[in-house]
Amino acid sequence: MTAQKGRDVLVKLNTTGSTYATIGGARSITLTIGNTPVDITNADDAGIRKLLQGAGVTTVSLKLQGVYVDDTYIGTLRTDALTNAHRSYQIVMPGSTSAGTFSGMFMLSSFELAATYNEAMTQSLTLESAGAISFA
Repeated sequence: MTAQKGRDVLVKLNTTGSTYATIGGARSITLTIGNTPVDITNADDAGIRKLLQGAGVTTVSLKLQGVYVDDTYIGTLRTDALTNAHRSYQIVMPGSTSAGTFSGMFMLSSFELAATYNEAMTQSLTLESAGAISFA
């Protein structure tokens, strides 16, 4: 098993057609895949919880934090946040055996800019899946 460099993970937003651009300035990226369980426990289960397989809701969330980079796409992110738009994103994962790309529609649920005196301006954004997400 080989360790992977975090800086090789890329988050890309769809700009036009099949063209994707990397969101700049990322220093920390966290990807979370969540599943909501459906409890089907009843009196016949002797107090042992049972969950319904294949049911519930699957979600994919992504949190990106980093240095603010004033490029063309920051305006796109700001507009998407203000208009609750859904956009196609790709999350490119490095690796020799686990490499691949998560792709699908996401909503930009949170977009933050922070400016502290005598420090670099930072950005933080959260993407929430808005449909099926594939990994290939």
